[in-house]
Amino acid sequence: MNDQPHFDILVVGGGMIGSALALGLSRQGWSVGLVEGSDRKTLLKGSAPVEDVDGFDPRVSAISVASQRLLEQLGVWPDIAAGRHCPYQTMTVWDGDGTGRIQFEAAELRAAALGTIIENRRIVRALFTALADSSVRLIDGARVTGWWQDGNERGIRLEDGCTLAASLVVAADGAHSRMRQWVGLPTREWDYGQQAIVCTVRTTQSHRFTAWQRFSPTGPLAFLPLLTESGDEHFCSIVWSQDTEEARRLMALEDEAFRAELESAIERELGSVEVVSRRYTFPLRQRHAKDYIASGFALVGDAAHTIHPLAGQGANLGYGDVHALL
Repeated sequence: MNDQPHFDILVVGGGMIGSALALGLSRQGWSVGLVEGSDRKTLLKGSAPVEDVDGFDPRVSAISVASQRLLEQLGVWPDIAAGRHCPYQTMTVWDGDGTGRIQFEAAELRAAALGTIIENRRIVRALFTALADSSVRLIDGARVTGWWQDGNERGIRLEDGCTLAASLVVAADGAHSRMRQWVGLPTREWDYGQQAIVCTVRTTQSHRFTAWQRFSPTGPLAFLPLLTESGDEHFCSIVWSQDTEEARRLMALEDEAFRAELESAIERELGSVEVVSRRYTFPLRQRHAKDYIASGFALVGDAAHTIHPLAGQGANLGYGDVHALL
């Protein structure tokens, strides 16, 4: 195996977390390889200006100020900020079945914003643009089929038969991490008994650069503000976490009926919900690796931990991993 490519550090998984880690490690002078299943041309492809609810990526992240600072240090924030993004100055959270209500203001913290809502693909594109000008060796369109270890060396096998070696392998391959399973790091996990419905909506009133969240007995509903290239403030990304049976009922509704339910659930805080995009759903399950490291191996991002989306902290925890490992 000594005649195979060898790296100081090999990162498996080139999503928002893995690509940021690879870029940061390369800036420190390490020899870094990044293995990603998607083709780089797809990841570098720009997005067309938004004209309707279907133009936005359904996957968005609420990037905290701390995560923004990390992306600034990596030199990719200007690229991200040059595209679609929406900083929010206010967060309003309330109990739909009671009188409890709380509001957070960026001004109280003397901050420009509490965070920024960004489409995941926008972040990945900025990171891969920076990677193209870095020393990172990108192995894209590659499927990992196994893990090996021999003394102080370890690495991975690819579907095409190639073997890659490294002193340290970092798994950033998501919640169902095969790397974590192959290495044998156990997890503590349980099912939340809920599913999250994700889509984009247009409302009659402006979102007022506010992140909205209403709690109900069957789960929370979040309206996250989006902004078009032209500055239209009437789009939001929603994450509606509901008990599994209720989520199935909502997903089975026709668009008009779903729109009416959504409008009622948010208590018309943004007026009428005019249009709803295609809906997506995924089960919610908590996973936490009992150990983040083994000999010559580490976990970051969802490979190490997945949590309920109600606080929007999944990506930020991943960037916390990146910061800690760097």
